[in-house]
Amino acid sequence: MSRKLFFLIFIIAISVSSYSQKINVNVVLLNKTANTTSDTIYYNINRKLTWKDFKGTPVMNYFGGAVTASGFAFNAEMKQVDSKINLNIYVYIFFDKQASWKKPAVNSAYHLMHEQHHFDITRLSAARLCEEYKNANFTVNNYQQLLSAIFDKVFKENSALQNQYDKETNHSINTASQQEWNNKIDLAVKTL
Repeated sequence: MSRKLFFLIFIIAISVSSYSQKINVNVVLLNKTANTTSDTIYYNINRKLTWKDFKGTPVMNYFGGAVTASGFAFNAEMKQVDSKINLNIYVYIFFDKQASWKKPAVNSAYHLMHEQHHFDITRLSAARLCEEYKNANFTVNNYQQLLSAIFDKVFKENSALQNQYDKETNHSINTASQQEWNNKIDLAVKTL
């Protein structure tokens, strides 16, 4: 076998093995902060929502008294250092002031707590996303598809949990169920 052919086979073998090479995954839940004039609030366990945060225009014919627009997102970067491939994933949770609104007559602490728990559920889902990413089997060949697939799965789970919360509490009208959810969510957030 000629040297040239051997070298070519060696290069192909290295390329193929790097596509299936396991990646070191580092997942960070960011504690981002926004300035006070920003339309975004990033989740902070010590910073609860206030009614002043709900800056959107209310939909007066909507049956509910308020809407919390919250979500989670991620940024990812891949770096190779020597022979190691590192995938850094940064997850953050946000509240959109302009997309969140309340009707003028809605001002109680009880209803605000219901909305805060929507934001807390988003935080719990972001923690689930971090766990899913940490446990995934990322390779150079699959990481982009896997990042998206896991995000989509957890996003759907978050939406289902948000809907279940509203359904079981009847949008906070069922006070007994609301108290059960309050206890469940508060405990889950404290254990993070």
